[in-house]
Amino acid sequence: MSIYALLLSFALAGSSNNASERNEEIYDVADRLSLIVKKSKYFESELQNTVHKYLEGFFDIHEHNLNANATETGVVVSKVISNDQKLDDFLINYLNKYPASKSEIGELTTNTSGLRSAYIRLTQNYGKTTPSLIIAILILYSFMMGFLIGFMKKFHSNETFIVSTIFVIISAVMIGAIWDQDHPGIGFIRPKYESINEVSNLFKAYLTRHHL
Repeated sequence: MSIYALLLSFALAGSSNNASERNEEIYDVADRLSLIVKKSKYFESELQNTVHKYLEGFFDIHEHNLNANATETGVVVSKVISNDQKLDDFLINYLNKYPASKSEIGELTTNTSGLRSAYIRLTQNYGKTTPSLIIAILILYSFMMGFLIGFMKKFHSNETFIVSTIFVIISAVMIGAIWDQDHPGIGFIRPKYESINEVSNLFKAYLTRHHL
């Protein structure tokens, strides 16, 4: 029983850490987005318009990635890299036209590269789950414990009923919690995107005000 409890604790702690890391990575993405949005307000018009298109593309990718799905990670990463590459192609040409902007472009490239890496890490985190071996061992142990409790019940009549009930409830709740945190797109515990959505809303409000 103690080994079973230890495995349950280990698996639950691992899935909880993955869920916590997802939220930390969301805050990191939001901070990087906020910085790029703020700095873009001071760029000259040609550069500003291109950066705004880059941000619009990024937010569009994110809005279609709210239901975290590990099977779509590769597609999302490809879109992020493609969006980033379009900006890089423009910046190379822009730097050739305006060599004096080298420092400004260098800083912008650092910020966008950091954003790309942070969002890719977040997206790939959706695929972090409790190792299959641990889940298999948990299932095996649960069957063994169930068999043991049933065997004991045969000799002690109904005296093990409470133990059986507690075992089933605890096992179901713990394994359910592990599964839920391992599947952020369909479980009850979802990634909290509010910080990214707030930056997106502020950016859209800024574009609306300056295009009237």
